[in-house]
Amino acid sequence: MKFINKLLDKIKYDFLELGAFGTLIIWAINPFVEKILKTYYRDYYTHYFTFSIYAVGILGFIIFGLYLIKKIKDKKITLKKSIPYVLILILWIISIFATIFSKNPDLSFFGDSYRKEGLIIYTLYIGFAFLASIITKKEYINNLFIIIIASALFISIMPLFNEFFTYINYINIYHNTNHYGYYLLIATGIAAFSFLKEKSWKKYFYLLSYIIIFYMLIMNDTFGCYLALFISMCVAIIYCAAKKFNLKKAMALLVIFVAVSFVASYCNLNIGATIAYDRHIVSENLGAFRNDLQMLFNKDRNIRLRAGSYRLLLWDSAFKYTLKHPILGGGFETLRVNYPKEGIYFTDRPHNIMLQVSSSIGIPGALIYFGLICFLALANIKNINKEDSNVVVYFTAMGYFISSQFGNTMYYTSPYFAILIGLLIGMYIRNIEIK
Repeated sequence: MKFINKLLDKIKYDFLELGAFGTLIIWAINPFVEKILKTYYRDYYTHYFTFSIYAVGILGFIIFGLYLIKKIKDKKITLKKSIPYVLILILWIISIFATIFSKNPDLSFFGDSYRKEGLIIYTLYIGFAFLASIITKKEYINNLFIIIIASALFISIMPLFNEFFTYINYINIYHNTNHYGYYLLIATGIAAFSFLKEKSWKKYFYLLSYIIIFYMLIMNDTFGCYLALFISMCVAIIYCAAKKFNLKKAMALLVIFVAVSFVASYCNLNIGATIAYDRHIVSENLGAFRNDLQMLFNKDRNIRLRAGSYRLLLWDSAFKYTLKHPILGGGFETLRVNYPKEGIYFTDRPHNIMLQVSSSIGIPGALIYFGLICFLALANIKNINKEDSNVVVYFTAMGYFISSQFGNTMYYTSPYFAILIGLLIGMYIRNIEIK
């Protein structure tokens, strides 16, 4: 025991924080690595994605475990600081029981052959959040954001000079435009809100990155992500106006948002070998959105269920499945078994994170998950402008959570949200320590 205590004394908090930062870089660079490998190795298949999830998740529990033991030893743990961790622990325990009593325990534990998002992977996501929660140094957080932006910028610029690039099938390193759209949403949000708080020459890097990555988000044609970014940006403007905090720069972000949308929709660009676009993407999406609203209020139930590219049908079926298994859900990924019974064969997820959680681990689990999100949002609302990175974390996380109510989140981008949750936890704890 004395040896362990001496060892813990030698391990400094700064060393563990550096380890957390270095470990998260393994994930932050994965789009760059994947793009290079897929470009030069035609038979390559997302091996780095899988490796980085396991590596970061496992190292996350090891590093956070050492950090937690030191905090307990130094008597720096309080109940108030532990609230987010307790909620995550409860959520994890519920997930274990949901998997044990699942309609398909093997599927819920290991996940399917495509996503592999069973209990194992969701547990590893917790490791991502734990790592991010112990990073406090401004330079680490900012550098992590720069790496994420740089990776997104790299894979966004490359296809602009690729003769095979078109807006129709552009998915880059991902299997689906929605997956790529979520990644671009996160990177665009980080770039935009980093510009909002930056005062040095880096603001020009953030601004240029915002324009380029946002342009690719539009061309990717994922309207849910586009709309979520717009909403989070409007909320940021309201906040800046209320707090008298960088309102002009916030308004500039919105003006650029409109300008880039216009260029992407109404100008036939031919950059390098890029095929000229002949669609008005944003206006078409807005028209489809209007039609969806009309369908939503139609008296015919069958027409209503077709709204949002049949999302209402997916939500209705997932809600019924939740009511059939209200306490522990049906288990992770079991909707892929239930949906065909409802005549749904084109997807196996509800395209709504709350229904995905409730159908997987039950209503109590969904309430805990939503409670964690609300707790971090409300507890940190007063702290947004206290540190520069807070603005980026808060509004980027908001944009992602909004978009996840209308899309299919998965292993490509879920770890980024776990990192944002961890950074929100760190923000919450730092504010308590300052008081």
